[in-house]
Amino acid sequence: MHDAAFGLYTALVTQARQPEFYQQGGVADTKEGRFDLILVHAFIVFRRLKTSPAQKELAQQVFDVMFADMDQNMREMGIGDVGILKRIRKMSESYHGRIVAYEEGVAAGEETLGAALNRNLFADTSVSEAQITMMSKYVYAAIDHLSTQEDSALMRGEVSFPAPPYEPSGF
Repeated sequence: MHDAAFGLYTALVTQARQPEFYQQGGVADTKEGRFDLILVHAFIVFRRLKTSPAQKELAQQVFDVMFADMDQNMREMGIGDVGILKRIRKMSESYHGRIVAYEEGVAAGEETLGAALNRNLFADTSVSEAQITMMSKYVYAAIDHLSTQEDSALMRGEVSFPAPPYEPSGF
């Protein structure tokens, strides 16, 4: 199942790295902005995986892979063990807070989800209402898209996302 977790994590990171989210969508192209966009996609995947006990176990493994990868990235940047522990703790708290906010937002509607995205994903940048709305619509579209994917594919680590909701930049 570890290979499946790695596959799901790799897919969500690949999706979060799509340049349209940064160039047209207004997500800050910074460590924090990239982290927050990864968390949005992790939320979408974890929301889908909480439908069965086996998938919940896979969700935990994806979470573990995600934070192990972040730990490794910080080590490669030369951050020491004490600094890594503090940052991982802060990132874990950020993750949990965002998951709650996004779940509440999805349940309450596009306006509430947009407010949560604006507070978290767009915290480091100034974006238009249209950009917030586009991201909210994308989150709902991605949730719907993942709901159509077979459980067996997810358990093999296979997941797809809809295209970012922006015109390709041509790069």
